[in-house]
Amino acid sequence: MLPKLLIIIFFIMILMVSAVLFMGMRMQKDIPFQEIVPLDKKIAVINSQQWFQDDLIIELVTDDSKPVTGRYDEYGICVFENLENDRMCTINVKRTDLKGMILYRKHVKRVKPIAGGTSYVVLVGASIGRKWNLSQLPQRQRVDNAWVFGSRAIYEFDKSRAIDNLVNMPFPVKSVILKECSAYFPRPQEKSEQSIKLWVKKLEDHDIRPILATTVPVTREHDAGHPGRFESILKYNDFIIRYAGQNNIPVLDLEKALRISEEDRHLRDEYAQPDGNHLVQKAYDESLDSIVFPVVHQAIKQQ
Repeated sequence: MLPKLLIIIFFIMILMVSAVLFMGMRMQKDIPFQEIVPLDKKIAVINSQQWFQDDLIIELVTDDSKPVTGRYDEYGICVFENLENDRMCTINVKRTDLKGMILYRKHVKRVKPIAGGTSYVVLVGASIGRKWNLSQLPQRQRVDNAWVFGSRAIYEFDKSRAIDNLVNMPFPVKSVILKECSAYFPRPQEKSEQSIKLWVKKLEDHDIRPILATTVPVTREHDAGHPGRFESILKYNDFIIRYAGQNNIPVLDLEKALRISEEDRHLRDEYAQPDGNHLVQKAYDESLDSIVFPVVHQAIKQQ
């Protein structure tokens, strides 16, 4: 009797574990932070936030050859070389640890190397970069596949680390958009200006075209509860417009796209989350998506 009971208990445990695994597989999340850049006879795969990169493996598959596997280097970059242009490949990025395999489905992208490569544009910012989902912007704007947009979320004003990584990429970066978040204000104006000038020079010294973004302002209600923030943002934005104009640098004017009016430069309530400084999806869809490509085209044309 006892052995039969143990067998029943054993099978019940197997069923329970199987059920948990099955539910886990159905609720799997997408692997985040993966950027795939087609190049000339190469494909670069980038882990933009260096997220769990020791637990990730990258696989390149073509229709008539064995899969080739790669790993991210210390900077979150893996480049597959000696490929044939215009030959379709499949890139699979997957977690190798048990927890990761349960929680995340593999990232799959069909892509082919392109003669001359693609234009890789990176937004260096914070929350707005993640929420905007810039990687899908070319599809949303119905432009050709010669563009790849990346994002680097740096949750502080100082973007030096991200810029250092970008200028040392083992393949060309066409343009970098420098964007600061309203949460970092008020702050010393002179120090902000010095930082921007330093980053612009570093990018230009490496033949990367900078684009300066104005900072999204805050709502009137947020302004009332955070003395000095709104005024500091406006002072910074005025500098961005002035400095960019003097140095022939394109501007992605987020403030202009989202403010109430030229006279009242607060963020429009309809575009704001309850905190008064982060954006709702409507802001990206209605006012931000459409302003990117004209500015990026201007930047590339001036290169």
